[in-house]
Amino acid sequence: MRPFVFSCDAHIVEPPDLFTSGMPDSMKQWAPNAQIDKDKGLRAMRLGDTVLFRIPIGFHTHKVGEADDTGDVTRLGTRDLKLRIKDMQRDGVDAEIAFPSLGLLLNRIADRAAAREACRIYNDWLWKYLDGLHSKLIPAAAIPLVDMEDGIAELKRVIAKGYPTIMMPVVNLAGMPLYNEAAWDPFFAICAEASVPLSFHTGVGNVTLRPIKGPGGALFNYTRQMNDAVDVITQLVGGGVLDRNPTAHILFAEHGAGWLFGLAERMDEVYFGHAPSIHPKLSRKPSEIVRDQVHCAFQNDIGSLVTVKGLSAANFLFATDYPHSEGTFPYSPKLVSKIMANPELSEADKAAVLGMNAAKLNHITPEKVAAETAAYLQRA
Repeated sequence: MRPFVFSCDAHIVEPPDLFTSGMPDSMKQWAPNAQIDKDKGLRAMRLGDTVLFRIPIGFHTHKVGEADDTGDVTRLGTRDLKLRIKDMQRDGVDAEIAFPSLGLLLNRIADRAAAREACRIYNDWLWKYLDGLHSKLIPAAAIPLVDMEDGIAELKRVIAKGYPTIMMPVVNLAGMPLYNEAAWDPFFAICAEASVPLSFHTGVGNVTLRPIKGPGGALFNYTRQMNDAVDVITQLVGGGVLDRNPTAHILFAEHGAGWLFGLAERMDEVYFGHAPSIHPKLSRKPSEIVRDQVHCAFQNDIGSLVTVKGLSAANFLFATDYPHSEGTFPYSPKLVSKIMANPELSEADKAAVLGMNAAKLNHITPEKVAAETAAYLQRA
């Protein structure tokens, strides 16, 4: 039987004017938007008129062809949910976490009121947009984190609304507590009580996307994105936030996964080797906290699964990054076949990393997803 496959990293594409039209005039300078310069072949990602970074329009044509190609790699469902389901069926994917596109910029908004308004607009739009598909396309809520009080208020609102996961920045704005600080305990306690995981997506927040230029710059800049995840995990473990909230779970999307076991071992080495300097003292070894509460999504890096025995299968979850062309679509079935053929993994572990870990975290079942899909297609 084909395994249940859940992608822990995929994206929806918002209406281009969601924020520019939805935010009041007094906040328009903070509205996420994209501006395309066809002459230069660039897409500028902006807050208001402020350019944050630029991306070549044909950035991945070497891999997926031109946008208007009609070949097998064409993504049909970027803005049409019925076609998206067809793309998921083509790719052998049953369910996905739906991260934003323009909304990836939300945690760069430094104005408190504008951050509150933009996140409210996005969360209300996304919940409605995915109506009828909240198990198949798991909506990830955006949280305003210019001020902790605002963040907790929106966190409570979206959890009451039914949101099953929360998108978090890997780097917070200046003035917010670092993740090692006890100020995060109430936030994590709310998520733990509601059994809502916190999902950290690469590039979200006050991140320096291009720290170096010149020879090797692109290789360095994209590779080092895993370092943001390393920093967040080490802060949350070392500061005791996860230890004090043992039922809280954190997920890292698009950071790779093969480094997680090495990080856990390194933290153990430091924790005991430098014991006189370590505060606070933890109730569990750092590696045990990682094993119990930390999860990493893997994509093409299926070699990360060789570290399952060092941690547990529960730490690893499959992802495709649809519709982003650096992801695995439409070749995901090939990766799934390789995982299924891996003699080092038990059948239970294969099922876990491909979908059942994510299903457990997000409180869905394959049966619920199948019924929801059928009902949606019948209605659509």
